Amino acid sequence: MNKNWFILGLVLLLGSVFLLSGCIQEDQTSNLDQKLIVTSISPLADLIKNVGGDEIEVIHLVPEGSDPHTFEPTPDAIRSLTAARIFFANGVGQENYLERLIKNAQNPSLITVVLSEGLEILGVETKEEEHEHNSDHDHDDHGHDHSQGNPHLWLSVENSQKYVEKIRDTLIEIYPESQEIFAANAENYLKELRDLDRWIKEQISTIPEENREVIVHHDAWAYYASSYGLNIRSSIVHSEEGEPSAQEYAQVINLIKDHNIKGIFSEVGFNTKIVQQIANETNANIIHDLYSDTLGSTPHTDSYIDIMKYNTLRIVEGLS
Repeated sequence: MNKNWFILGLVLLLGSVFLLSGCIQEDQTSNLDQKLIVTSISPLADLIKNVGGDEIEVIHLVPEGSDPHTFEPTPDAIRSLTAARIFFANGVGQENYLERLIKNAQNPSLITVVLSEGLEILGVETKEEEHEHNSDHDHDDHGHDHSQGNPHLWLSVENSQKYVEKIRDTLIEIYPESQEIFAANAENYLKELRDLDRWIKEQISTIPEENREVIVHHDAWAYYASSYGLNIRSSIVHSEEGEPSAQEYAQVINLIKDHNIKGIFSEVGFNTKIVQQIANETNANIIHDLYSDTLGSTPHTDSYIDIMKYNTLRIVEGLS
């Protein structure tokens, strides 16, 4: 009797070992087969995921709600790039850390694709403008390189459609076995983006013409304004920690009063103290909690399409 129990126990033990070994081998195979894609910020990650679907895993380096201008790569970021096949960069100075990060990752198989390449870049400074800008503001290694222009192309849905087409073509080139899935996903998503673009134009068209001049806290809205018929008179700061000089502050106050500007755009993740001061002095309306470099955590802000709708509704409400 005891002998039978011993044999049964031994059989169960060996079975468990073989089963565990099979699971580990399956996990290792799964990891090898995984299509890992890395990008910088969550809005871009959402564009990529809508094309790749369940065929890929997407990681964005900058945590949601964080400021990409001051992001410093972590050991986890380096490990992600070590395992990745593609890094989708926005470009135009958005990822000033990228060259250093790629060097540290030491991944010769990594392909870097710059999504903004070939598109019109707004706000490119001449050498004289760059010198004047640098003399007026203190700089460190963080933030955007203003000489390259404004990096926030994705806030125009037309540009985001171009991004999606480049994402689709790259995924098909690297993973041809999934090309039909990528093509179908991209086609469906591009239709959603075309509908979104039309919807935003319809919404903005309801704002009275005289109310379409705005001040922005952070210079992120040039492409949105250009695409949808707003006029940005000035920005207040150039980084999350930055504050305007006394002269710049006075200029913003005078602009608002002289042109009867109704709204100031303020974004998630930025200190709004200076914006509140300006609003108090001018009676301008703060259109707060807009999303540019990050997605939100609510059901109304956790995708690219959702933040664009949310931003538009807030802007229309604030300027109408």
